[in-house]
Amino acid sequence: MLFRRFVNRHIPGLRILPVSMAHYEPGVLLDSKNLHLLGHCREVLPDEPETSWDIHNSEASIVYGLIAADRKLGGGVHALGVISLSGRFSDDLRVHIDISDVRGAYLGINQLQLHPKINNLRRIDRRGRWRKVNGRFVVLESFYARKFEATFYKKNQLINRAELENMTHMNIHGDLEYLWKSDKSLVIAHNDKVPFGVRGFIV
Repeated sequence: MLFRRFVNRHIPGLRILPVSMAHYEPGVLLDSKNLHLLGHCREVLPDEPETSWDIHNSEASIVYGLIAADRKLGGGVHALGVISLSGRFSDDLRVHIDISDVRGAYLGINQLQLHPKINNLRRIDRRGRWRKVNGRFVVLESFYARKFEATFYKKNQLINRAELENMTHMNIHGDLEYLWKSDKSLVIAHNDKVPFGVRGFIV
């Protein structure tokens, strides 16, 4: 199944992150347009029990089979929030990714409980905390490509690790463990730090 089709069918409402990091976790506040990180809900609801911000991880993958994703790589482009390239290169570089494990993390408090408490700030602290959250995107769930395999292509020809490193520098975000299989494909098996997308609501 193609990645976009999988998202549309199984994770409706997902917002794909243009740039990701480990701090994009349930409970954070994002700019609703560019999804830049702005803060955390605990900052505007300081009296809420800390257990409300507990993060729970799904125990099993929501993927059956493989999900295929293709992405042209260039400066500033991230694949699944995990892989990016840096340096000067003008070659036609592309990555093909086979994802076999997608998991999520979710907040201890749900939207039906949280949204009214945030809306109440408009009444009790309109010029203070309400301004910090009004129009912001509240993250309730984060989604991770926990296990995937990536192969790289130049002008539609498969290239190996040495050829890729000769052209550019590859960055693996989140200090994730990875390995090269036969020097032709990059394997990441335990990504539960860097999400590729989030789901939630706009205040």
